Amino acid sequence: MSIARRKDGRWIVKYRDAKGDWQQRSFRDETEARRFDGESAYDDIDNERPTLLECVLAFLDNTTHSKHVVWQFKFDVLGNDKKDGTHTEGPAEILANRYVDTLIFRDLNTVRSNCRARGISNASINLCTARLNAALNWCAKHDIIEQNPWAKYGRLDAAHGSRMGTLEAFQKVYACAAEWLQWACRTCLALCLRPGMSELFSLTWQAFHWKARTVTVYMGKTGSTKTVYPPEDYLAEAWERYCGDGRDNAKLVCRNRKGTAVTATNYEAAWKAACKKAGERLPMYSIRHIAASQMLEAGADLAAVAAQLGHASAATTGKYYLHAMPAAQKRAGHVLSLVQLGAAKTEKA
Repeated sequence: MSIARRKDGRWIVKYRDAKGDWQQRSFRDETEARRFDGESAYDDIDNERPTLLECVLAFLDNTTHSKHVVWQFKFDVLGNDKKDGTHTEGPAEILANRYVDTLIFRDLNTVRSNCRARGISNASINLCTARLNAALNWCAKHDIIEQNPWAKYGRLDAAHGSRMGTLEAFQKVYACAAEWLQWACRTCLALCLRPGMSELFSLTWQAFHWKARTVTVYMGKTGSTKTVYPPEDYLAEAWERYCGDGRDNAKLVCRNRKGTAVTATNYEAAWKAACKKAGERLPMYSIRHIAASQMLEAGADLAAVAAQLGHASAATTGKYYLHAMPAAQKRAGHVLSLVQLGAAKTEKA
């Protein structure tokens, strides 16, 4: 903080805003300037205790997201000012200026209650709290805060049936999709991505490690990264596209028919058109669920599938994909040979 008087008689007060950047404000009267200085006094000790708002802004400033995702994060903690002058309060806005180290489970419930008051489903409430947790997890990882105070609390039970879909339905929609969307679908399947702007359509060729045969994906939903081992046939096709894109200086893996960045409007309209042509009602998010189900039904290890999906715990994978486990369990039973274990039935003399 600092106060200075300009040649024109005005008083200037320098202060830090919510992001920690220096700003200045002018006053005609010294008394008003000093009062503002006192109200905005910058305490070095308190500044080491970031607020929820500061954590969210720091996360957004240092990570890459689509405009829509950024808007969602900011709405959670800042709300939204409409053109008519009214303000819509964000679900966590009441906690925006709270120090993170003072947040407790009751505060998390406050966010959930604010969402419920608007008639929001548990699945959407989980998305809201997941965004906040992503920001807090990132800040904890980068030593901005000591720990995420909400990390140990689970998600609300929510039905995910609306996002499921069958392989047969997907194959019909895929056959009706434009070529650029088909490539996006293959990428989504091979890398077990969340289709949308934060993962699939933000993926760049820089994420591919050709020698290691892996792809590193940043997951905006959780604020973490995952390493995926794609199928070899996908990597072969990806390499050909990468070589061609290199000549065109293209960075994005998936682009629209014009070769430019895909927008939410682009892929949503294209997917909707393909579904209509195929006579199916299938959300694009179902591609991720189909990938998980196919791996589990083929007998893949649950922990390995969890790693491909980017789940922090295999328990999460088991919870949502229990329907895909019986086939693998049956095969496991057949592998267990009683003869090899020395437990075969002894023939009677």
